[in-house]
Amino acid sequence: MASERWLLARFNRSDGTSKDWAIAVIGGELFVRFGTTGQAMQKKAIAKSSWKSSGAAAEGRRRLWEQSEQGYEVLGTCTFGTDGKATDLHSSPAAEIPVAEEATSGPTPMKDADIFFEITAVSWQRLFEVMEEAVERLSDHYECRWSTREGLPTGVPVIEGWTPAFDGHTGVGKVRHAGSLRRANGVAALLFLLTMRLLTSSDVTVNVVKADGGDIGKDLRKEAALLATFESSVDLITPAAEEAGLIPKRIRLSQIDTGQADYWF
Repeated sequence: MASERWLLARFNRSDGTSKDWAIAVIGGELFVRFGTTGQAMQKKAIAKSSWKSSGAAAEGRRRLWEQSEQGYEVLGTCTFGTDGKATDLHSSPAAEIPVAEEATSGPTPMKDADIFFEITAVSWQRLFEVMEEAVERLSDHYECRWSTREGLPTGVPVIEGWTPAFDGHTGVGKVRHAGSLRRANGVAALLFLLTMRLLTSSDVTVNVVKADGGDIGKDLRKEAALLATFESSVDLITPAAEEAGLIPKRIRLSQIDTGQADYWF
Protein backbone atom coordinates (compact mmCIF):
# COMPACT_ATOMS: atom_id res chain seq x y z
CA MET A 1 0.00 0.00 0.00
CA ALA A 2 1.23 3.50 -0.79
CA SER A 3 0.58 4.62 2.84
CA GLU A 4 2.86 1.97 4.40
CA ARG A 5 5.76 3.58 6.16
CA TRP A 6 9.18 1.99 6.51
CA LEU A 7 12.24 2.67 8.61
CA LEU A 8 15.04 3.61 6.20
CA ALA A 9 18.75 3.15 6.97
CA ARG A 10 21.76 3.94 4.79
CA PHE A 11 25.33 2.65 4.49
CA ASN A 12 27.78 5.18 3.06
CA ARG A 13 30.81 3.75 1.28
CA SER A 14 34.22 5.39 1.23
CA ASP A 15 33.97 5.97 -2.53
CA GLY A 16 30.96 8.24 -2.09
CA THR A 17 28.30 5.71 -3.12
CA SER A 18 25.72 4.28 -0.73
CA LYS A 19 23.15 1.53 -0.30
CA ASP A 20 19.85 1.51 1.59
CA TRP A 21 17.95 -0.95 3.76
CA ALA A 22 14.38 -0.59 4.99
CA ILE A 23 12.21 -2.55 7.40
CA ALA A 24 8.55 -2.57 8.49
CA VAL A 25 6.07 -4.75 10.37
CA ILE A 26 2.85 -5.21 8.40
CA GLY A 27 -0.01 -7.29 9.74
CA GLY A 28 2.23 -9.18 12.14
CA GLU A 29 4.71 -10.07 9.37
CA LEU A 30 8.22 -8.69 8.92
CA PHE A 31 9.31 -7.17 5.62
CA VAL A 32 12.58 -5.65 4.39
CA ARG A 33 13.79 -3.83 1.31
CA PHE A 34 17.37 -3.26 0.19
CA GLY A 35 19.33 -1.90 -2.74
CA THR A 36 21.43 0.92 -4.12
CA THR A 37 20.39 4.39 -2.95
CA GLY A 38 17.93 5.95 -5.37
CA GLN A 39 17.15 2.68 -7.12
CA ALA A 40 14.14 0.33 -6.85
CA MET A 41 14.02 -1.74 -3.66
CA GLN A 42 11.75 -4.78 -3.93
CA LYS A 43 9.64 -5.84 -0.94
CA LYS A 44 10.69 -9.14 0.67
CA ALA A 45 9.01 -11.06 3.48
CA ILE A 46 11.19 -12.53 6.25
CA ALA A 47 10.10 -16.11 6.98
CA LYS A 48 9.16 -16.71 10.60
CA SER A 49 11.29 -19.85 10.54
CA SER A 50 14.36 -17.60 10.40
CA TRP A 51 13.34 -15.36 13.33
CA LYS A 52 15.48 -15.48 16.47
CA SER A 53 13.17 -13.28 18.52
CA SER A 54 9.57 -13.69 19.64
CA GLY A 55 7.31 -11.38 17.67
CA ALA A 56 7.77 -9.37 14.50
CA ALA A 57 8.63 -6.10 16.27
CA ALA A 58 11.32 -7.71 18.42
CA GLU A 59 12.80 -9.52 15.43
CA GLY A 60 12.74 -6.26 13.49
CA ARG A 61 14.68 -4.48 16.23
CA ARG A 62 17.21 -7.32 16.31
CA ARG A 63 17.77 -7.12 12.56
CA LEU A 64 18.03 -3.33 12.73
CA TRP A 65 20.73 -3.70 15.40
CA GLU A 66 22.60 -6.11 13.10
CA GLN A 67 22.47 -3.57 10.28
CA SER A 68 23.68 -0.82 12.65
CA GLU A 69 26.64 -3.02 13.61
CA GLN A 70 27.52 -3.22 9.92
CA GLY A 71 27.58 0.58 9.61
CA TYR A 72 24.01 1.45 8.57
CA GLU A 73 22.60 4.69 10.00
CA VAL A 74 18.87 5.32 10.44
CA LEU A 75 17.61 8.20 8.30
CA GLY A 76 13.94 8.16 9.37
CA THR A 77 10.72 6.76 7.92
CA CYS A 78 9.61 6.76 4.29
CA THR A 79 7.11 5.27 1.87
CA PHE A 80 7.74 3.46 -1.41
CA GLY A 81 6.18 4.28 -4.75
CA THR A 82 4.97 1.75 -7.30
CA ASP A 83 8.42 1.98 -8.89
CA GLY A 84 9.95 0.57 -5.69
CA LYS A 85 11.87 3.75 -4.90
CA ALA A 86 11.91 5.42 -1.48
CA THR A 87 9.97 8.66 -1.20
CA ASP A 88 8.40 11.00 1.39
CA LEU A 89 11.30 10.69 3.86
CA HIS A 90 10.61 12.03 7.36
CA SER A 91 14.11 12.52 8.76
CA SER A 92 14.56 11.22 12.31
CA PRO A 93 17.60 9.18 13.41
CA ALA A 94 15.59 8.08 16.48
CA ALA A 95 12.61 6.77 14.48
CA GLU A 96 11.04 3.43 15.44
CA ILE A 97 10.17 0.59 13.07
CA PRO A 98 6.66 1.34 11.71
CA VAL A 99 3.94 -1.17 12.51
CA ALA A 100 0.88 -1.45 10.22
CA GLU A 101 -2.11 -3.52 11.24
CA GLU A 102 -3.16 -4.69 7.75
CA ALA A 103 -3.63 -8.46 7.80
CA THR A 104 -1.46 -10.28 5.28
CA SER A 105 -2.54 -13.84 5.93
CA GLY A 106 -5.63 -15.89 6.65
CA PRO A 107 -8.94 -16.01 4.77
CA THR A 108 -9.45 -13.04 2.47
CA PRO A 109 -12.91 -11.74 1.56
CA MET A 110 -13.41 -12.29 -2.13
CA LYS A 111 -14.68 -8.72 -2.57
CA ASP A 112 -11.25 -7.41 -1.53
CA ALA A 113 -9.34 -9.52 -4.04
CA ASP A 114 -7.08 -8.09 -6.72
CA ILE A 115 -7.02 -11.33 -8.73
CA PHE A 116 -8.96 -14.60 -8.71
CA PHE A 117 -7.59 -18.00 -9.63
CA GLU A 118 -8.79 -21.57 -10.11
CA ILE A 119 -6.58 -24.67 -10.18
CA THR A 120 -7.78 -28.05 -11.46
CA ALA A 121 -5.81 -31.27 -11.87
CA VAL A 122 -6.55 -34.90 -12.68
CA SER A 123 -4.48 -35.97 -9.65
CA TRP A 124 -2.53 -34.55 -6.76
CA GLN A 125 0.70 -36.00 -8.15
CA ARG A 126 0.37 -34.09 -11.43
CA LEU A 127 -0.45 -30.90 -9.58
CA PHE A 128 2.55 -31.39 -7.30
CA GLU A 129 4.85 -31.77 -10.32
CA VAL A 130 3.66 -28.43 -11.74
CA MET A 131 3.99 -26.69 -8.36
CA GLU A 132 7.48 -28.13 -7.92
CA GLU A 133 8.60 -26.82 -11.32
CA ALA A 134 7.13 -23.38 -10.62
CA VAL A 135 8.95 -23.21 -7.28
CA GLU A 136 12.22 -24.21 -8.93
CA ARG A 137 11.92 -21.41 -11.49
CA LEU A 138 11.27 -18.72 -8.87
CA SER A 139 13.37 -19.89 -5.92
CA ASP A 140 16.49 -17.95 -6.96
CA HIS A 141 14.56 -14.70 -6.72
CA TYR A 142 11.98 -15.18 -3.95
CA GLU A 143 11.79 -17.09 -0.70
CA CYS A 144 10.14 -20.40 -1.61
CA ARG A 145 9.77 -23.31 0.79
CA TRP A 146 7.51 -26.29 1.44
CA SER A 147 5.15 -26.72 4.36
CA THR A 148 3.40 -29.89 5.53
CA ARG A 149 -0.38 -29.91 5.60
CA GLU A 150 -2.46 -32.53 7.40
CA GLY A 151 -4.27 -34.86 5.01
CA LEU A 152 -2.11 -34.08 1.98
CA PRO A 153 0.46 -36.58 0.70
CA THR A 154 3.12 -33.91 0.05
CA GLY A 155 4.07 -30.49 1.29
CA VAL A 156 2.54 -27.37 -0.23
CA PRO A 157 4.59 -24.42 -1.52
CA VAL A 158 4.96 -21.26 0.55
CA ILE A 159 5.90 -18.29 -1.62
CA GLU A 160 7.11 -15.27 0.36
CA GLY A 161 4.70 -16.25 3.16
CA TRP A 162 1.69 -17.04 0.92
CA THR A 163 0.41 -20.55 0.24
CA PRO A 164 -2.61 -21.99 -1.63
CA ALA A 165 -4.95 -23.49 0.97
CA PHE A 166 -6.23 -26.68 -0.74
CA ASP A 167 -8.69 -26.94 2.15
CA GLY A 168 -10.70 -30.13 2.35
CA HIS A 169 -8.60 -32.11 -0.13
CA THR A 170 -7.15 -35.43 0.95
CA GLY A 171 -4.74 -35.84 -1.95
CA VAL A 172 -6.88 -38.56 -3.52
CA GLY A 173 -8.78 -38.07 -6.78
CA LYS A 174 -9.17 -34.92 -8.81
CA VAL A 175 -8.12 -31.55 -7.41
CA ARG A 176 -10.05 -28.31 -7.67
CA HIS A 177 -9.08 -25.21 -5.73
CA ALA A 178 -10.35 -21.66 -6.17
CA GLY A 179 -8.94 -18.65 -4.38
CA SER A 180 -7.92 -15.03 -4.59
CA LEU A 181 -4.92 -12.76 -4.03
CA ARG A 182 -4.65 -9.29 -2.58
CA ARG A 183 -1.75 -6.90 -3.01
CA ALA A 184 -0.63 -7.71 0.54
CA ASN A 185 0.12 -11.27 -0.58
CA GLY A 186 2.89 -9.87 -2.76
CA VAL A 187 3.93 -10.03 -6.38
CA ALA A 188 5.80 -13.32 -5.83
CA ALA A 189 2.49 -15.11 -5.22
CA LEU A 190 1.13 -13.65 -8.45
CA LEU A 191 4.22 -14.77 -10.40
CA PHE A 192 3.93 -18.25 -8.90
CA LEU A 193 0.34 -18.65 -10.15
CA LEU A 194 1.23 -17.27 -13.57
CA THR A 195 4.21 -19.62 -13.79
CA MET A 196 1.91 -22.52 -12.96
CA ARG A 197 -0.44 -21.30 -15.69
CA LEU A 198 2.47 -21.33 -18.12
CA LEU A 199 3.31 -24.93 -17.20
CA THR A 200 -0.21 -26.30 -17.48
CA SER A 201 -1.29 -29.08 -19.82
CA SER A 202 -4.40 -31.12 -20.50
CA ASP A 203 -4.32 -32.67 -17.02
CA VAL A 204 -3.52 -29.52 -15.00
CA THR A 205 -5.12 -26.15 -15.69
CA VAL A 206 -4.68 -22.82 -13.91
CA ASN A 207 -6.92 -19.85 -14.69
CA VAL A 208 -5.94 -16.43 -13.35
CA VAL A 209 -8.03 -13.29 -13.93
CA LYS A 210 -8.13 -9.72 -12.65
CA ALA A 211 -10.69 -8.58 -10.09
CA ASP A 212 -12.87 -7.18 -12.89
CA GLY A 213 -12.74 -10.50 -14.76
CA GLY A 214 -10.21 -9.29 -17.33
CA ASP A 215 -7.56 -11.62 -18.67
CA ILE A 216 -3.91 -11.35 -17.62
CA GLY A 217 -1.67 -11.36 -20.68
CA LYS A 218 1.05 -13.97 -21.11
CA ASP A 219 3.65 -11.21 -21.58
CA LEU A 220 3.87 -9.34 -18.26
CA ARG A 221 5.57 -6.37 -19.92
CA LYS A 222 2.06 -5.37 -20.97
CA GLU A 223 0.63 -5.65 -17.44
CA ALA A 224 2.24 -2.62 -15.79
CA ALA A 225 -1.00 -1.59 -14.07
CA LEU A 226 -1.49 -5.04 -12.55
CA LEU A 227 2.10 -5.15 -11.30
CA ALA A 228 1.65 -1.69 -9.77
CA THR A 229 -1.36 -3.04 -7.87
CA PHE A 230 1.00 -5.58 -6.31
CA GLU A 231 3.50 -2.82 -5.46
CA SER A 232 5.90 -3.89 -8.19
CA SER A 233 6.87 -3.05 -11.75
CA VAL A 234 8.23 -4.65 -14.91
CA ASP A 235 11.77 -3.62 -13.98
CA LEU A 236 11.51 -5.20 -10.54
CA ILE A 237 10.17 -8.57 -11.69
CA THR A 238 12.19 -8.88 -14.91
CA PRO A 239 14.97 -11.24 -13.64
CA ALA A 240 12.48 -13.66 -12.06
CA ALA A 241 9.95 -13.37 -14.89
CA GLU A 242 12.61 -14.07 -17.51
CA GLU A 243 13.72 -17.22 -15.71
CA ALA A 244 10.13 -18.34 -15.23
CA GLY A 245 9.33 -17.75 -18.90
CA LEU A 246 6.77 -15.02 -18.24
CA ILE A 247 8.59 -12.46 -20.39
CA PRO A 248 11.08 -13.00 -23.23
CA LYS A 249 14.71 -13.05 -22.17
CA ARG A 250 16.75 -9.98 -23.05
CA ILE A 251 19.87 -10.23 -25.18
CA ARG A 252 22.80 -9.15 -23.00
CA LEU A 253 25.49 -7.72 -25.24
CA SER A 254 28.08 -8.05 -22.48
CA GLN A 255 27.73 -11.82 -22.66
CA ILE A 256 28.28 -12.09 -26.40
CA ASP A 257 31.54 -13.78 -27.36
CA THR A 258 33.08 -11.22 -29.71
CA GLY A 259 35.92 -13.62 -30.51
CA GLN A 260 33.54 -16.05 -32.15
CA ALA A 261 33.55 -15.86 -35.95
CA ASP A 262 30.25 -15.41 -37.77
CA TYR A 263 29.29 -17.93 -40.42
CA TRP A 264 26.85 -17.23 -43.22
CA PHE A 265 25.27 -19.81 -45.46
